[in-house]
Amino acid sequence: MARYSNFDRVMDARDHFKNETSSKSRMSRGNSWTKPFIWAFVIGIFALTGCDKSEAFNNDDEVEFTGGLWLKMGDNSIVPTSGIDFYDVSTHMIYLKKKLPYLEKVGFDYGMMSVHVDKDEIYKCPFHPSYSSYLLPGVIISSPPFNKEDIIRIDFIQFLDENHEPTVTDPRNDKRIIAALKKYRQYHEGLHCELKSCNYSNGKLVLNMELYNPDTFNYYYLDPNKMGVGLFHYFTNGPTFWNISYTKSYTHQETVTHPEPWDSWKKEWLTLIKSGEHKNISITYNHFDMMPAGKYKMSFGFPGLNYGISQKDLILKDGRIWMGSIGIEKDVTIN
Repeated sequence: MARYSNFDRVMDARDHFKNETSSKSRMSRGNSWTKPFIWAFVIGIFALTGCDKSEAFNNDDEVEFTGGLWLKMGDNSIVPTSGIDFYDVSTHMIYLKKKLPYLEKVGFDYGMMSVHVDKDEIYKCPFHPSYSSYLLPGVIISSPPFNKEDIIRIDFIQFLDENHEPTVTDPRNDKRIIAALKKYRQYHEGLHCELKSCNYSNGKLVLNMELYNPDTFNYYYLDPNKMGVGLFHYFTNGPTFWNISYTKSYTHQETVTHPEPWDSWKKEWLTLIKSGEHKNISITYNHFDMMPAGKYKMSFGFPGLNYGISQKDLILKDGRIWMGSIGIEKDVTIN
């Protein structure tokens, strides 16, 4: 049995690329998720280092070992520590100081990246073509990347065995990586999201969440109250409730709308959350599957922007736009 960490993001990317080539309008994603998944803190770990003397992407014979985190790409180009702006551990996204040619060159092909700290290789991360439905557990980067060439995000696929136990270990938060990021001041916590309550009655669901900004600067996030449920769920699937045996799922039946073009966004969708601030967020689903009373595994991803935005677009006057998604999974009881 398999559960997928943030796998819906990979599936969404496939839809986008297919639509780009076929010029067809994007299909609603509200009910497309049909397999259980762990909103894993999907993955983005490749940060940074080696070559501290330059921000250039060098060949592997130019690596200098300075105790930082660095990346080696499939064409032997190197992203040194000094080529990294920061790493967001809430979404596992690496923000580079300039575009990385390899990300454009890999296209829909299978590629590879290895993650290093000083002289140690921590793990390898394959690029997985977005058209392929065949998956193996572990870390992956969707190819072609649907972020710009100066942003890398690594996802994590978790498979469960017959006892619902994980079959692979997630290497993203290796203590050597975290230490290296903090050493070079490249560690950003990003946003935290916690489900506070889940109220369901006769086909209506209300989720109450708390968003928290632990970083030292302000963020802008996608606000479901400004966007409306339909547009907000263009950027995420769920919430999804699975029975304990993972044999049946339930989700919303809201009509999902999309921007034109599909990868566009508006500042009017965003709300500021200041450094150290907590915000309460409530989302109401008036059209939800009928669920019998019982115990469930609930999965939901609180989304940020992902498409059509690059580093230069992220900085606003009084804050930075938060990108990616935060996975939430919780045991809930429906009375």
